[in-house]
Amino acid sequence: MAKKTIVHRGYHGTIEVNTDDFTLSGSILFIESDFHYEGETFEELEKNFISQVEKHIANCEEKGVSVPFKEK
Repeated sequence: MAKKTIVHRGYHGTIEVNTDDFTLSGSILFIESDFHYEGETFEELEKNFISQVEKHIANCEEKGVSVPFKEK
């Protein structure tokens, strides 16, 4: 069974497959900012997704804005 989203620290991200070159991409869901990530393998996609989530959290903390999702 394939996952339709990936999750890190309460954030969900899409998984999109480009069937022309079989690369993977996605974006973080349910936030106002545009955070995209890519990868040639699922492991690379997941690593880049986690990096973007952490970047988003750091940006929120820097601006003094509370993050919309909490780890469960």
